[in-house]
Amino acid sequence: MISSLILPLLMQSANPFGSPIDPVLRPSEAKRQESVNPPPPPVMKAKTPMDARLEQCLDQAADDPGKGLLAANKWQIEGGGYLARNCLGFAYAELSDWAKAAAEFVRAAEGAESTSDERAAIFWSQAGNAAFASGDNPAALTYLGNALAQNSLDGLLKGEVHLDIARVSVALNQYDEAKKQFAFVHQLVPQDPLGWLLSATLARRMGDLASAKSDIAEAVKLAGSDPAIALEAGNIAYEAGDVLNAKSNWEQAVKLGTDSPSAKVAKGYLSQLVTSVEE
Repeated sequence: MISSLILPLLMQSANPFGSPIDPVLRPSEAKRQESVNPPPPPVMKAKTPMDARLEQCLDQAADDPGKGLLAANKWQIEGGGYLARNCLGFAYAELSDWAKAAAEFVRAAEGAESTSDERAAIFWSQAGNAAFASGDNPAALTYLGNALAQNSLDGLLKGEVHLDIARVSVALNQYDEAKKQFAFVHQLVPQDPLGWLLSATLARRMGDLASAKSDIAEAVKLAGSDPAIALEAGNIAYEAGDVLNAKSNWEQAVKLGTDSPSAKVAKGYLSQLVTSVEE
């Protein structure tokens, strides 16, 4: 039985045992958390030869980023304009060269705007994600704001932009603004487990355990086999003083994730919990 004497120690930090992997604050991964698959490149149905070439270029960049760069640069020289810029940005993103990716996505977005191409909003959102991944949070907010300003995004894509703004706001310690953005996310894309996971994490960090429990419950309903969600469920239970449920959820994270980052963190928590009990 776990001694109640260790509970005050365990409850001292909003993050149990110091520093868990907090999915809200992982900009370097550019939305490649365990909870979400990398989004496919935004390609509309090919209506023109230029659109068809964009699809081909993006496919090349996805299969082999190095060859994608060569293809995009060649197309740019041949007059590919802002669509070639978009392919360049995608290739750089595949190579995790986020600063260059952001610059190319910005050029693509500006070019799309100048021709009233409705893809401008998507290109701006790509620029925002790349800027966030590069660590340029102010630029990320500007680009994501530009994406919304186009007034052309549907519910799903609009919700994802609000999710990105929330993540950047958290990185800037603007928690109240992030909370507002998550409200938009839940309204526009209630089926997105990542939105519920990140809002639950934020609520825990803000000390709002009621909201944290409610949000993580929604995430569990949508993606109960995700180790990141199990890890956060354990964090929230632990913060609430429910060490037994925390332990159960961390064990679940280990079972679900094997060698995933979340599983490794959960293993560390469990190990330290055992050490605390033994002492």
